[in-house]
Amino acid sequence: MVRPALLIVLSPLLLMQALWVKWRTPRLPEPDGERSGELGEGKPLRLLILGDSAAAGIGVSHQDKALSGQLTRLLAPHYRLNWHLLAKSGMTTAQTLKLIQQAPNRVDVILISLGVNDLLSPIDVQRWLASIGALIGGLLEASPGARVLLTPVPPLGDFPRFTQPLAGVLRRREARFNRALEQFCQGQGACQLLPLMLPLTSEALASDGFHPSAASYRLWAECASQAILARHLIEDTRPV
Repeated sequence: MVRPALLIVLSPLLLMQALWVKWRTPRLPEPDGERSGELGEGKPLRLLILGDSAAAGIGVSHQDKALSGQLTRLLAPHYRLNWHLLAKSGMTTAQTLKLIQQAPNRVDVILISLGVNDLLSPIDVQRWLASIGALIGGLLEASPGARVLLTPVPPLGDFPRFTQPLAGVLRRREARFNRALEQFCQGQGACQLLPLMLPLTSEALASDGFHPSAASYRLWAECASQAILARHLIEDTRPV
């Protein structure tokens, strides 16, 4: 673990590195396409996708290639799907608390992508967890019985755009965030942490070297759809 005094010494260098990465990283637009809709046949399922730039689909040209489009296509053969995407680039968990006022009431599954912008901010793990708890509490108040799928914070320290010493600090910080998130989910019956580990090859990343490519969004959608299908299969086979 990095000692606090060492972080103080390194902070000007870390700030310079972070600003350099930000300056060198292209700013990609959020993709075109629908952010809500109905499709599929079968048992009704109400889905909310919530979060940051990755949830919003940055890195691809259209929502059809993003998480929302690929996930809804995978679920459509199994459900009559009513879905909503509520996501915006740059969102922290605390900022998303205000965003959920726009969320539809009474959803069945909520897929959340948050944490990257928190990780890159000065917030500590406990304050971040408090925001996560408040966010999920608000969502479940509006949708009692909903299943919440949380996405792990990606390994930013391993991304090609980050070099030492910033990469090492981010790697340790990401590990703490994900350990805390895993422990949080273990104590929350409504929550599940997805077992998602996206590759960091050039094919797996968008042109900015930061956001997922269409291929990675596909892997993410497959992971989420498997969790949704497995959960609902268990519920459908329970005795009445």
